[in-house]
Amino acid sequence: MLVSAALAAAVLGACGSSGSDGGSDQFRDQTKSALLDFGEEGSKSALEEGAEVVQGFFAARAEGDWAGTCAQLSRSVLDKIKHLATTATGLVDTSCPSFLGAFMRLSAEERKESTIVDAGSLREQGPRAFLIYYGGSEAVYTMPLNREGSEWKIASLSPKQLN
Repeated sequence: MLVSAALAAAVLGACGSSGSDGGSDQFRDQTKSALLDFGEEGSKSALEEGAEVVQGFFAARAEGDWAGTCAQLSRSVLDKIKHLATTATGLVDTSCPSFLGAFMRLSAEERKESTIVDAGSLREQGPRAFLIYYGGSEAVYTMPLNREGSEWKIASLSPKQLN
């Protein structure tokens, strides 16, 4: 858990540090993704909140903390996992932590790479958003988020590379 806190502090300190223009514009020379123009640029506090959620998700996933990983997931992702666990597996315990524990495997390199989140933009529209960030090897990634109540939740089990 101490590792999670340290990683979260590191990501929040690094928000937007790789690009001089800030926001989604800093990624335009690396990708032509339409997500750079999705909705509107979120505030600095929204960016920090989104980055903290994504970092918490990656840290829990890297540590094999499946309950912590599932706590970051949106209701729609949890519903899909529950459906898959009950219809396509022989698991007795069809909970999200049990399912992820049985089927999610990350290599040491994937665990290391996925914990690098240098957040630069949060593009939001209504209850949906995309955190755009530099990951390992300065690659540009995005992670979809859904607002549930007052919190952002992860809307996918893995990020998408944009470049």
